[in-house]
Amino acid sequence: MEGVAKDPNTPDNPRVGARLKSAGQAVDIDFTGKTDRSPNTVRAHVVLDFALNKHGWVKQNILQEILFRNYFTDGIYPSDQALVLAAKEAGLPSEEFESLLAQGEAKHSDIYSADSKVKQKGVHGVPYFYFNNTDFGLSGAQDPNTFIEAFAKCENV
Repeated sequence: MEGVAKDPNTPDNPRVGARLKSAGQAVDIDFTGKTDRSPNTVRAHVVLDFALNKHGWVKQNILQEILFRNYFTDGIYPSDQALVLAAKEAGLPSEEFESLLAQGEAKHSDIYSADSKVKQKGVHGVPYFYFNNTDFGLSGAQDPNTFIEAFAKCENV
């Protein structure tokens, strides 16, 4: 089985904490905690990179939204089969993605290289925000006032 097993989702140990659940609800995202494993997302990144380079950012964004919904709301683990089905749902030719994923780890090096570059800049989580090419150390969900403060600091940089 792929991925790393998560602890059972119980009232005493929820997979989705109250802060994340609340932040999601505010923007119509239902974080359910249904997926029982944490994935290695390299193959999903390979698929998203391919979608961007072959079909453009609009299709990549559609695919990314589907992958997020599948994992965070519907509890669908991002297996190769699920990645191909998501590409098809996004209106992309599924046979291209089947062929891409059949190449195994051959396409992983670009993703690992990009990951290494951002980690050297201190990025260790997503989302991570830069403003005017300035790193304010903002990672993960933030409340609106945090962004307002960062935007104000940008004026002085």
